[in-house]
Formats: sequence, C-alpha cells, structure tokens
Amino acid sequence: MRKKKKLQHEVEVPITPMLDMAFQLLTFFILTYHPAPSEGQFIMNLLPAQPATNLDAKAESESTQNSDLPASVRTMPTLLYASAGGKLGRIVLSNQEQPDLAAFEKQLAQDLQNPDLAFDQALIKFDPDLKYSELIQVVNIFSKLKLTKISFSEMSPEEMSAP
Repeated sequence: MRKKKKLQHEVEVPITPMLDMAFQLLTFFILTYHPAPSEGQFIMNLLPAQPATNLDAKAESESTQNSDLPASVRTMPTLLYASAGGKLGRIVLSNQEQPDLAAFEKQLAQDLQNPDLAFDQALIKFDPDLKYSELIQVVNIFSKLKLTKISFSEMSPEEMSAP
C-alpha cells in the first residue's frame, strides 16, 4: 500500500514588487523634500552651556573690562520666557526687556555695532515650556546679524521665577 502524498502549496511572497515600491517611495520623498529656511543648516560654533566668564560678576569699569577680556569670551546673555501655550512671552537682552521680536532685533543690531560692547557670542537661556519654533525665530535673528557663536541653556526654576 502506498501512502498518498498531500500536495502542499507554499505561499510565495513576491518581493520584487515590494522592493520596487519602496525605492519609488524613497525616491519620491527625496526629490520632493524642500526644507524650510529655519530647518536649513546654521553655521554655528556651539559653546558649552556655561559661559566662559561669570555673567553675574560686576565689572570695575567698561574700559578695563574690554581690555582685560579677549573678545572671544564676551558673551551676550539672552533670556526667553514662555507665555501660555509655549509662545514667546518675554525677551530679556542684556538685562533689558524687549517688547517683541522686532524691538529685540533692533536692540541686538545696535549692541553688535557698538564698539564698546565687543560681543561675539551669545548665551540663550530659555524657558523649558518654550516651543522649539519660537526659539528658532530668535536663533534666526542672531544668524541674520552674523552672530553665530550661540550656546543654549535651559532656565532653572529660580531663574524662571525672577521678575
């Protein structure tokens, strides 16, 4: 007596059409991607979160301060506070509150052109609730004014509660 062999059908997965579709999708997304200007490359030299000098230390006088410190360690402090919903609420540039981004840009341009204030790097301290897009708007202003040495630091709870 012979045993009957059952015919087994194997399921074959056609891999070639799947690979074709994957490469077509990849090609489509690569060719149609256009980054927004704020997502482009920034030419920045990122600094450590801590500035090279103590920003809270009192200077003896402006003339001695500029001669004692090389321009490479001059840091412009910028504080960004978030309002409800993560929007940019308050901007404090070198201990001066700015009402909006336009006033901030104008004051920053004036500070960078002032020869007595030889800033060549910035420290941006931001509220942890601030949205990334709001932070990028400020970074765009710095890069537009050719200040590309930027360091970022998240504010501590004590700094956030300060007036």
